[in-house]
Amino acid sequence: MVESIIGIRGKDFILLAQDANTTKYGILNMKFDTNRLFKLSEHCAMLASGEPGDVVQFAEYVGKNIQLYKMINGIELSPYACANFTRHEMAYSLRSRNSYLANLIIGGFSTNDSDQQKAQLFAIDYLGAMISANVVAHGFCQFFALGVGDKLWKENMTLEEGLHMLQIIVNELGKRMAAYPHCVFVRVINKDGIQVLDNMYPDKIQVQKPGEADLLTSADMMDIHT
Repeated sequence: MVESIIGIRGKDFILLAQDANTTKYGILNMKFDTNRLFKLSEHCAMLASGEPGDVVQFAEYVGKNIQLYKMINGIELSPYACANFTRHEMAYSLRSRNSYLANLIIGGFSTNDSDQQKAQLFAIDYLGAMISANVVAHGFCQFFALGVGDKLWKENMTLEEGLHMLQIIVNELGKRMAAYPHCVFVRVINKDGIQVLDNMYPDKIQVQKPGEADLLTSADMMDIHT
């Protein structure tokens, strides 16, 4: 999928990033301000990519049920609980006539004192498979994001280091992908909740124009000069 969603786990925070493009047929940009983030609770959010109708319908269904649980029981679900509920609903939909083509990233900060790992990050695909990792991604961006994350991620990573790593990933997307994201929305989730950070943009590629001596004739390319 052309859409890119990325999650990074730090020492006491979760970074969630998504490209703001809506692309059709992989070659046409329809929008540049698409929001792919869905708030599940005060300290948990979900990024979703895939078929637009499936993404909105499934994300709203999950979000409303998590809010309903909080209203009935007076308890805010942890990111771990939100991810497991979401994975269950995705797996259940596969065994019905209403399957969803959506890939998800769920991240958040647990307010439960019994959780040793406060910052929690999960990736769920459209087949209902779920993993917990330090760096997760869906879409074509994962070819670059996972490699960069494997090299640069470290334990007790600070927010500044996480943003630096994310900027490197965004730069690689702008350099390597034909349908690259023109703008990336960034959010951070910590003990204070969900906060919106400044947008990121890929570095512009500067290419030196060729000189006259570099111009080749058809005869040069076929090497037929005598």
